[in-house]
Amino acid sequence: MVLTVIKRLVFMTSALTFLCSELIANEKLRVDGNTLYYTTDDAKEEIDQEINWDDTVAFADMLKENPDITLLQIDSSGGLVEAAVYLADMIIDYELNTHIEGECSSSCLLLFLGGEKRSLARGSWIGLHKTSWASDSLKNYYTEWKEDEGWANEYDFAEWLYEDTQKTILRDLEYLIERGVDPAFAIKTLRADSDDMWYPRRKEMVAAGIITED
Repeated sequence: MVLTVIKRLVFMTSALTFLCSELIANEKLRVDGNTLYYTTDDAKEEIDQEINWDDTVAFADMLKENPDITLLQIDSSGGLVEAAVYLADMIIDYELNTHIEGECSSSCLLLFLGGEKRSLARGSWIGLHKTSWASDSLKNYYTEWKEDEGWANEYDFAEWLYEDTQKTILRDLEYLIERGVDPAFAIKTLRADSDDMWYPRRKEMVAAGIITED
Protein backbone atom coordinates (compact mmCIF):
# COMPACT_ATOMS: atom_id res chain seq x y z
CA MET A 1 0.00 0.00 0.00
CA VAL A 2 2.76 2.43 0.98
CA LEU A 3 4.73 1.57 -2.16
CA THR A 4 1.65 2.20 -4.30
CA VAL A 5 1.14 5.63 -2.73
CA ILE A 6 4.81 6.51 -3.28
CA LYS A 7 4.59 5.46 -6.93
CA ARG A 8 1.51 7.61 -7.40
CA LEU A 9 3.20 10.60 -5.77
CA VAL A 10 6.28 10.16 -8.00
CA PHE A 11 4.05 9.92 -11.06
CA MET A 12 2.07 13.02 -10.06
CA THR A 13 5.27 14.98 -9.41
CA SER A 14 6.72 13.95 -12.78
CA ALA A 15 3.48 14.84 -14.54
CA LEU A 16 3.35 18.24 -12.84
CA THR A 17 6.96 18.96 -13.81
CA PHE A 18 6.18 17.98 -17.41
CA LEU A 19 3.08 20.17 -17.53
CA CYS A 20 5.00 23.15 -16.08
CA SER A 21 7.76 22.63 -18.65
CA GLU A 22 5.20 22.45 -21.45
CA LEU A 23 3.49 25.65 -20.23
CA ILE A 24 6.82 27.47 -20.08
CA ALA A 25 7.82 26.14 -23.50
CA ASN A 26 4.57 27.38 -25.04
CA GLU A 27 4.89 30.83 -23.44
CA LYS A 28 8.61 31.62 -23.53
CA LEU A 29 10.11 29.20 -26.05
CA ARG A 30 9.07 28.21 -29.54
CA VAL A 31 10.73 26.66 -32.58
CA ASP A 32 10.36 27.74 -36.18
CA GLY A 33 12.59 25.96 -38.66
CA ASN A 34 16.17 26.07 -37.44
CA THR A 35 15.49 28.88 -34.93
CA LEU A 36 14.66 28.63 -31.23
CA TYR A 37 12.93 31.78 -29.98
CA TYR A 38 13.37 32.66 -26.31
CA THR A 39 11.21 35.61 -25.19
CA THR A 40 10.79 36.07 -21.45
CA ASP A 41 9.09 39.44 -20.99
CA ASP A 42 5.96 38.71 -23.08
CA ALA A 43 4.88 35.67 -21.07
CA LYS A 44 1.58 35.67 -19.22
CA GLU A 45 1.50 36.97 -15.66
CA GLU A 46 1.34 33.47 -14.16
CA ILE A 47 4.66 32.65 -15.84
CA ASP A 48 7.86 34.01 -14.29
CA GLN A 49 8.84 36.74 -16.76
CA GLU A 50 12.56 36.34 -16.16
CA ILE A 51 15.29 33.85 -16.93
CA ASN A 52 14.87 31.14 -14.28
CA TRP A 53 15.60 27.50 -13.49
CA ASP A 54 12.29 26.23 -14.91
CA ASP A 55 13.35 27.63 -18.29
CA THR A 56 16.45 25.43 -18.32
CA VAL A 57 14.30 22.26 -18.35
CA ALA A 58 12.12 23.45 -21.24
CA PHE A 59 15.20 24.78 -23.06
CA ALA A 60 16.99 21.41 -22.85
CA ASP A 61 13.87 19.57 -24.02
CA MET A 62 13.51 21.89 -27.03
CA LEU A 63 17.11 21.32 -28.12
CA LYS A 64 16.86 17.53 -27.75
CA GLU A 65 13.57 17.35 -29.65
CA ASN A 66 14.72 19.67 -32.46
CA PRO A 67 18.23 18.67 -33.58
CA ASP A 68 18.10 21.05 -36.57
CA ILE A 69 18.19 24.18 -34.35
CA THR A 70 21.24 26.30 -35.16
CA LEU A 71 20.09 29.76 -34.05
CA LEU A 72 18.78 31.15 -30.77
CA GLN A 73 16.84 34.42 -31.04
CA ILE A 74 16.64 36.24 -27.71
CA ASP A 75 14.44 38.96 -26.25
CA SER A 76 14.89 39.22 -22.48
CA SER A 77 15.60 41.75 -19.72
CA GLY A 78 17.46 39.11 -17.71
CA GLY A 79 16.81 37.12 -14.56
CA LEU A 80 18.65 34.63 -12.35
CA VAL A 81 22.39 34.72 -13.04
CA GLU A 82 23.05 31.07 -12.20
CA ALA A 83 20.22 29.91 -14.47
CA ALA A 84 21.64 32.10 -17.23
CA VAL A 85 25.08 30.53 -16.73
CA TYR A 86 23.51 27.09 -17.11
CA LEU A 87 21.67 28.11 -20.30
CA ALA A 88 24.86 29.67 -21.70
CA ASP A 89 26.68 26.35 -21.23
CA MET A 90 23.94 24.59 -23.21
CA ILE A 91 24.18 27.17 -25.99
CA ILE A 92 27.94 26.65 -26.18
CA ASP A 93 27.59 22.87 -26.09
CA TYR A 94 25.09 22.87 -28.97
CA GLU A 95 27.25 25.39 -30.87
CA LEU A 96 24.31 27.70 -31.56
CA ASN A 97 24.48 31.15 -33.08
CA THR A 98 22.67 33.91 -31.18
CA HIS A 99 20.63 36.89 -32.36
CA ILE A 100 18.90 39.67 -30.43
CA GLU A 101 15.57 41.01 -31.62
CA GLY A 102 14.41 43.56 -29.04
CA GLU A 103 16.35 43.56 -25.78
CA CYS A 104 19.07 41.56 -24.10
CA SER A 105 19.91 43.07 -20.73
CA SER A 106 21.56 42.04 -17.48
CA SER A 107 22.12 38.24 -17.25
CA CYS A 108 20.75 37.80 -20.79
CA LEU A 109 24.20 38.85 -22.02
CA LEU A 110 25.57 35.51 -20.76
CA LEU A 111 23.24 33.69 -23.15
CA PHE A 112 24.08 35.96 -26.06
CA LEU A 113 27.81 35.49 -25.57
CA GLY A 114 27.35 31.72 -25.70
CA GLY A 115 26.70 32.03 -29.43
CA GLU A 116 29.31 31.07 -32.02
CA LYS A 117 28.16 33.97 -34.20
CA ARG A 118 26.41 36.87 -32.47
CA SER A 119 24.22 39.51 -34.13
CA LEU A 120 22.04 42.41 -32.99
CA ALA A 121 19.02 43.54 -35.03
CA ARG A 122 18.87 47.25 -35.90
CA GLY A 123 16.83 49.09 -33.32
CA SER A 124 17.56 46.46 -30.67
CA TRP A 125 19.82 46.94 -27.65
CA ILE A 126 22.08 45.32 -25.09
CA GLY A 127 21.98 46.55 -21.48
CA LEU A 128 24.76 45.97 -18.96
CA HIS A 129 25.04 46.49 -15.21
CA LYS A 130 26.44 44.99 -12.02
CA THR A 131 24.61 42.07 -10.44
CA SER A 132 22.82 42.46 -7.11
CA TRP A 133 21.64 40.45 -4.11
CA ALA A 134 18.68 41.95 -2.24
CA SER A 135 18.92 42.25 1.56
CA ASP A 136 15.82 40.10 2.19
CA SER A 137 17.23 37.38 -0.03
CA LEU A 138 20.59 37.58 1.76
CA LYS A 139 18.85 37.21 5.11
CA ASN A 140 16.91 34.18 3.92
CA TYR A 141 20.05 32.60 2.46
CA TYR A 142 21.93 33.09 5.73
CA THR A 143 19.09 31.63 7.79
CA GLU A 144 18.70 28.60 5.52
CA TRP A 145 22.37 27.72 5.13
CA LYS A 146 24.14 28.88 8.30
CA GLU A 147 24.15 25.44 9.94
CA ASP A 148 25.30 23.59 6.82
CA GLU A 149 28.02 26.18 6.15
CA GLY A 150 29.07 26.45 9.78
CA TRP A 151 28.49 30.19 10.07
CA ALA A 152 28.47 31.05 13.78
CA ASN A 153 27.14 34.56 13.15
CA GLU A 154 26.51 37.22 10.51
CA TYR A 155 30.21 38.13 10.48
CA ASP A 156 31.16 34.62 9.34
CA PHE A 157 28.54 34.95 6.61
CA ALA A 158 29.95 38.37 5.61
CA GLU A 159 33.43 36.84 5.30
CA TRP A 160 32.08 34.09 3.04
CA LEU A 161 30.06 36.62 1.04
CA TYR A 162 33.10 38.83 0.46
CA GLU A 163 35.08 35.91 -0.93
CA ASP A 164 32.15 34.59 -2.98
CA THR A 165 31.58 38.01 -4.55
CA GLN A 166 35.18 38.17 -5.74
CA LYS A 167 34.94 34.64 -7.17
CA THR A 168 31.72 35.52 -9.01
CA ILE A 169 33.19 38.70 -10.52
CA LEU A 170 36.32 36.78 -11.61
CA ARG A 171 34.16 33.99 -13.12
CA ASP A 172 32.11 36.48 -15.12
CA LEU A 173 35.16 38.38 -16.40
CA GLU A 174 36.88 35.13 -17.39
CA TYR A 175 33.75 34.06 -19.26
CA LEU A 176 33.60 37.31 -21.25
CA ILE A 177 37.26 37.02 -22.21
CA GLU A 178 36.83 33.33 -23.07
CA ARG A 179 34.04 34.32 -25.48
CA GLY A 180 36.33 36.77 -27.29
CA VAL A 181 35.41 40.01 -25.53
CA ASP A 182 38.15 42.62 -25.20
CA PRO A 183 39.41 42.58 -21.57
CA ALA A 184 39.16 46.37 -21.23
CA PHE A 185 35.53 46.27 -22.35
CA ALA A 186 34.85 43.33 -20.03
CA ILE A 187 35.87 45.53 -17.10
CA LYS A 188 33.65 48.35 -18.37
CA THR A 189 30.60 46.05 -18.15
CA LEU A 190 30.77 46.71 -14.39
CA ARG A 191 30.45 50.47 -14.76
CA ALA A 192 26.67 50.72 -14.19
CA ASP A 193 25.20 50.07 -10.73
CA SER A 194 22.68 47.26 -10.27
CA ASP A 195 19.77 49.74 -10.30
CA ASP A 196 21.05 51.42 -13.46
CA MET A 197 21.84 50.23 -16.99
CA TRP A 198 24.54 50.98 -19.58
CA TYR A 199 23.62 50.64 -23.25
CA PRO A 200 26.82 50.65 -25.35
CA ARG A 201 26.68 51.74 -28.99
CA ARG A 202 26.79 49.11 -31.71
CA LYS A 203 30.21 50.14 -33.04
CA GLU A 204 31.74 49.87 -29.58
CA MET A 205 30.32 46.37 -29.10
CA VAL A 206 31.52 45.24 -32.52
CA ALA A 207 35.02 46.54 -31.78
CA ALA A 208 34.99 44.84 -28.38
CA GLY A 209 33.89 41.45 -29.76
CA ILE A 210 30.45 41.38 -28.14
CA ILE A 211 28.79 41.45 -31.56
CA THR A 212 30.56 39.35 -34.20
CA GLU A 213 28.17 39.77 -37.14
CA ASP A 214 27.30 43.42 -37.95
